Amino acid sequence: MRIVRELRPLVDEVVLLANDRDLAGVLPEAHVVFDPQPHAGVLPALAAGLAAARGEVCLAVACDMPFASRRVFELLLGMDADVAIPRTQGYLEPMHAVYLRVTVLGAIQAALGRGEQRMISYFADVRVREVSEAEWRPLCPDGRAFFNVNTPEDLGRAQRLASQDV
Repeated sequence: MRIVRELRPLVDEVVLLANDRDLAGVLPEAHVVFDPQPHAGVLPALAAGLAAARGEVCLAVACDMPFASRRVFELLLGMDADVAIPRTQGYLEPMHAVYLRVTVLGAIQAALGRGEQRMISYFADVRVREVSEAEWRPLCPDGRAFFNVNTPEDLGRAQRLASQDV
């Protein structure tokens, strides 16, 4: 998997949060965790992933973001924050971000306990460092790290971009 190849030098473990039991053997080195609330949203999924991880600092990447950037994650890892999260075109990128596991997990669980599901619902309880496009763009000039594959057309584009990397 291209994401693991790119980020493996930065991590001690790989946790794969999945909804589909058929994914259990896809990545032998990964600790596969099945989402306890499939399709409940990003916040409960992030909580499940953080709960399954062992390390204190966690990199979160969505599987539909095949061009995750080691250089951008190195920048994020250097931030003094509980959450280091890029902003692209005005939007936060929670699935290409860095989280301090225990602190953030506690804040997310408290937010979920209050019935809050929005990705930012716990931000007031932790130290968040939003990383502007001006900060990350020199490390990823084409912005490819934040490209999501959501449609067949996106998949075709991702395949063309990947073939250019060879």
